[in-house]
Amino acid sequence: MSEQIIAYGATVERSTDGVAWDTIPECKGVAIPIVETEYQEATSLDSPNGFKEYVKGLKDAGVISVPAGYTAAGYEQQLADQAAPAAIYYRCTLKPQPSQSTGDKFEFRGFPTPSLEANDVGALIGMAISIRTTGDVTWTKGTAA
Repeated sequence: MSEQIIAYGATVERSTDGVAWDTIPECKGVAIPIVETEYQEATSLDSPNGFKEYVKGLKDAGVISVPAGYTAAGYEQQLADQAAPAAIYYRCTLKPQPSQSTGDKFEFRGFPTPSLEANDVGALIGMAISIRTTGDVTWTKGTAA
């Protein structure tokens, strides 16, 4: 049996202290930061056979965008988070795979910027939360069933 899962059933939460968590209202998808490593060129006159050499540099998880439906409460929440002086804590918990009793969990911190999406007359009003990540991204594997 396949272990693949769909996004439905996942939770996306935010916190100002990393202890008390609130869901992001009307969240429509998950966004997990991609950690990229910089590589600094370290080539010198004595590099073997004329090949460039590199050393690992710093890591960066970049900017992600969390899709949500617009609600006044959700927008108010994000404006308050944007005004906060410190980075906000985020936690995304996937629904369990068939062989798990709890889903995988991703945690990170970042600075949010909410924006409303342009929509046609009959379409739902959407909101995107652009999050500039800061620091580490942690992954906790879900518990086996």
